[in-house]
Amino acid sequence: MLFRRDAPGKREELHDIARRIATAGYYVMLPNLYYRTARDFVVDGTSAGREAMFGHMNALTNMMVVDDCRQILSVAADDPAAGDGPVGCTGYCMSGPFAFAAAAHIERVRASLSIHGVRLCVDEDTSPHLDAGKIRGEMYFGCAENDQWAPPAMINELDLALQQSGINYRIE
Repeated sequence: MLFRRDAPGKREELHDIARRIATAGYYVMLPNLYYRTARDFVVDGTSAGREAMFGHMNALTNMMVVDDCRQILSVAADDPAAGDGPVGCTGYCMSGPFAFAAAAHIERVRASLSIHGVRLCVDEDTSPHLDAGKIRGEMYFGCAENDQWAPPAMINELDLALQQSGINYRIE
């Protein structure tokens, strides 16, 4: 399972979640998405920390993370504990579009989810919804009732685009 995280950094509670998933028999990979700009980053709650977080977050693109996912799966292929079958991918908040893009661009990803995902359907050539028709598995989107980063208009536009793509998805 490719476990993608939110913007504040790779912290202990995410490792706890990954361990819980692993106890169910899954091989879980929780990378540092900010490795290009910071070896270890966890937002400290200050305005400077928040500014740094947005800098790291905005330095990422969907395709950078998709390429990272491919590399991670390649490394996992050499580990006898990892299987070679279908893969799941999760994305939370800033990584919602990363899970979406991974589902479209990595054939092994057959189940993916975006929880409180942002930038899922935007007016940019790199918007993940544009490649939705390439998804071979199932996609789930869990959205907040009130979320300034994923407003209802964006979710409605996403729903329409996914209907037109013909993929197996659910938005709640």
